[in-house]
Amino acid sequence: MTTTDLPNQNDNKRRKKSKPIDPNRCEFILLNKKRRCGMMRQKDHRFCLDHQKLQPKSDDVDAQDRIPCPLDPKHTVWKNDLEQHLKKCNARAVETHEAWYKKNYNTVLQSQIEVPKKSNELDLCATKTEEQINERHQVFTKVIELLKEYSKTLEPLLEKVYRHPGLDSWVQAKENKKHILQQSSLAGLLKELELLNPHNFFVEFGCGKGELSRTINACVVSDYNNQFPKDCKYGFGFIDRGCNRMKVDNKILQDCEKHEIHPHIKRSRIDIEHLVVDKFLESVEPDGVVAISKHLCGVATDLTLKCLLNLTTTLKNLKGLVVAMCCRHVCDYEQMLPESREYLAANGIEDDTMFSVLKKVVTWAVCGSMTGDEDPNYKEKEQLGLIARSMIDNARVTAINKLMPLFHARLTRYATMDITLENHCLQITKRQ
Repeated sequence: MTTTDLPNQNDNKRRKKSKPIDPNRCEFILLNKKRRCGMMRQKDHRFCLDHQKLQPKSDDVDAQDRIPCPLDPKHTVWKNDLEQHLKKCNARAVETHEAWYKKNYNTVLQSQIEVPKKSNELDLCATKTEEQINERHQVFTKVIELLKEYSKTLEPLLEKVYRHPGLDSWVQAKENKKHILQQSSLAGLLKELELLNPHNFFVEFGCGKGELSRTINACVVSDYNNQFPKDCKYGFGFIDRGCNRMKVDNKILQDCEKHEIHPHIKRSRIDIEHLVVDKFLESVEPDGVVAISKHLCGVATDLTLKCLLNLTTTLKNLKGLVVAMCCRHVCDYEQMLPESREYLAANGIEDDTMFSVLKKVVTWAVCGSMTGDEDPNYKEKEQLGLIARSMIDNARVTAINKLMPLFHARLTRYATMDITLENHCLQITKRQ
């Protein structure tokens, strides 16, 4: 039997409290979010630097001085600074790679010579002919019927919502508590699984600034403050393909200074797709390795699982994984584990065309209703979205239990829906 996370009547959707708008905020309106841009503007400008190009030509400021960056048009740059900017822009091509980079290493399982196929997923946003529209409608109808049938096999998802006392002061200090409560719950889950200890080296995938690792460190320090073992290989590895500002690497070291604890910190800007974990950990030589992440998006989760399956020298040191998942709508059918695709096929999702529709249905679990809860189809669509999400997650669990016989994988619900709608956690631990 597999599990799902159906709506709970006691769960309320998040409702944000309105705050007064800072008069120095950018005046650009984000239509899809129905609010003003959150960036600050200069005193004599209407817009922030990214939206400066929208400044009317009649204004005193010359809007043409600000141009999109040729390497990444998502941000802008002053025209006369362009040459210098291109030398240091984070979007520029990487010329040299670190020793743990191997192109497309995790697109396949190294134990199975599996050639990735070109995806034939439906582009649901492209303009369609009438025949294509009818075909898509038929696939949608079939997938929805399959999900209704699949729901009959599901059991309620096991709820594991924790509060680690090491983060109680953090919870009290935060005005917006949704992230710290999730981090506290994940830390509590790690403790229950006996993974929260200074003998482990935690590798955070899709780490961003590394906030999850910082809170995990606070909990380890809280639990072992007066009995921290000497010469342990405790520390954190950060993996992210993006270039993040305000990283917490040094803050973790500062948090440990007064306790005379010296964790190893290692960060790499690399796509999980190209990461050889054995090489990354070579200089650390950890006693135990624990993979963690909070809201690891779509295909990144499947690539992380392949990372673990491709371990060789470090496999004996792997203790487990705790990953809060999200964004199944950006999964890639060909990057799913072969056993995951087999599970989907056994439940009627036989190819990437049907999978593209399944991903569309998944969004219904979190997208809300434009007309409010009064929409007669809203609850049904939300439930179908949750069932679709469970199907993808259960496919991952089934694959890991087949491919890693020494480990056990399962799903839990680590937070209530008023804290986060993306509240599924994948945990992998060694079998006793």
